[in-house]
Amino acid sequence: MADARPAPHPDYRITRTYALPEDAWRIELDHRDASRLVTAVIPDEDPAREPSFHVFAPDGHDVPYEVMVWFMAEAADEVRVLRAWTRLPAAAVDTVVALREAVAADGWADEDGPALLALLSGALPGDQVAAVVLEVLGVGTEALAGPPPAPAAVAALRERMAGAGWASGTTDG
Repeated sequence: MADARPAPHPDYRITRTYALPEDAWRIELDHRDASRLVTAVIPDEDPAREPSFHVFAPDGHDVPYEVMVWFMAEAADEVRVLRAWTRLPAAAVDTVVALREAVAADGWADEDGPALLALLSGALPGDQVAAVVLEVLGVGTEALAGPPPAPAAVAALRERMAGAGWASGTTDG
């Protein structure tokens, strides 16, 4: 996500990186003379971990008020976008976590799309299905549409997700 608002001062910029060991995005406020003045750490994999901030003050560097307001607004936007799925009902959050694990473990093929839609549609309301698909795969549900899947394809996907620890209860039937 690019800076949505221009920097209020030309000496400041925001750097966004993904810290794989932390499973979190790091949004850093940098100055031309001092990098990493403030870092927002936004976990995107574990719904139990909350975003946090780390403040660094090399050589007593002061950050102007308007720059800090700008940085906090950018960080808030990142939290809103990256963590929106954690505010879904518990079954949908469980589904996001398990589907991410299944995708990471086994990969994802385009032909899995219709089976995923069928499986999720039987377990979650439509708006939650769309939110889960967007969060995990980064696409809208229309991108997964296709001919109705064979029952075996849905069962195979259900088994993959069960193996990934899907705890929503929809793997029982």
